Amino acid sequence: MTTPVGEDDLTAWVDDRLAAERRSVVERYLADHPEIAARLRQQQDQRSALRSLFAPVASEPLPATMRIEAIAASRRRARPAWFQAVAAALLLAVGFGGGWGVRTRTLPPQAGIGALAREAGYSYRVYASDTQRPAEMGAGEKQQLVSWASRRIGSKVAVPDLAAAGYHFAGGRLVATPHGPALLLLYDGAARVRLAVLSRPMDIDKDADMVSTRDGDVQQVSWADHGIGFSVVAPGVTSGLQTIAAAIRDQAATT
Repeated sequence: MTTPVGEDDLTAWVDDRLAAERRSVVERYLADHPEIAARLRQQQDQRSALRSLFAPVASEPLPATMRIEAIAASRRRARPAWFQAVAAALLLAVGFGGGWGVRTRTLPPQAGIGALAREAGYSYRVYASDTQRPAEMGAGEKQQLVSWASRRIGSKVAVPDLAAAGYHFAGGRLVATPHGPALLLLYDGAARVRLAVLSRPMDIDKDADMVSTRDGDVQQVSWADHGIGFSVVAPGVTSGLQTIAAAIRDQAATT
């Protein structure tokens, strides 16, 4: 019984690798399938054309650098395996160090005045825009707020008077931060402008000069004095925020 002709037979026929007996079987098959025979003859023509095209290159002598002796000598002159391992370790360390450096430059500050300013900005966006209940205790509950917040924060707090700057106290609340509770005071000014003051104890930057920052649509002035940090937040179009911050600092110093 004759084995059916498969693709392996056809490929071998194109490459002229079939034994005589098998070749006769394939050729009888191709005689019965002229469309396959035409495809295989086209492949044969392409094979012959490629062979003719690269014949000059194939007849050239093998380059000295590709001879087995040259390759073996090159491997013997190569750096030892331990050198490659050390180089790889150094590259890994440099990459990790560079990545960590980028991380520390791109992540937001985790402590100090920078963290205080970020927390104040978050709290301002949440509560200052609340038209229903921005504060837990209103302006008429100032003394209760001071007593309650002082106990929770663990430090005496006060409500600055900003009437001279055109702002009146609207109320306050405690807010959570990664560094413990903080006091958020809200003030209302002309043209429905709302200002906030966030204060809390500081683990680091316990005494820090005033720093002005801007985060999108808000501006801030932050500082710390005797272990208590302050950050004043207002809309970006607000003028005189540095003067307001200085007034709060001066009042806190006399409390």
